[in-house]
Amino acid sequence: MAIIIPSDLNGEIEKIQKVLHVDKSTVIHHLLSKSIKDPKIETVLEKYKKGKISFCKASERAGVNLWEFIKSFQEHKISLNISPEEAEQSIQRALNLDLSKYLRYPEDKIAKE
Repeated sequence: MAIIIPSDLNGEIEKIQKVLHVDKSTVIHHLLSKSIKDPKIETVLEKYKKGKISFCKASERAGVNLWEFIKSFQEHKISLNISPEEAEQSIQRALNLDLSKYLRYPEDKIAKE
C-alpha cells in the first residue's frame, strides 16, 4: 500500500520518530493502531454503559489488555458495575495474560520464576 503523507503530518511523524528513536514505518504503524483502537474502545464502552454487554464481553471486544480497558473506564468516568461472577472471570483472564504481548519495548524481559 502506498500513501501520500501531507508535509505537515510528515513533519510531526519525523518529530515522533526522533523522540522514540524508531523508523518512520514504526511510528506510522503505532499511530494507525491507536486511531483504530480508540473508537473501538469507545464503542464497547457505550454498549456497556447501556447495559447491552457485560464487562467481560466488553473487554474482549475492545481488544486491549484488561488494565488498559479499566483505565478507559476511568478516563471516560464510567463506573464499573460487575457481578462477583464477572469479577472472577476478569481475574482469571488477567492471570492468563501473556504479558510478553504488553511489553513497552522489545528488549524488556519478564523475570521467569
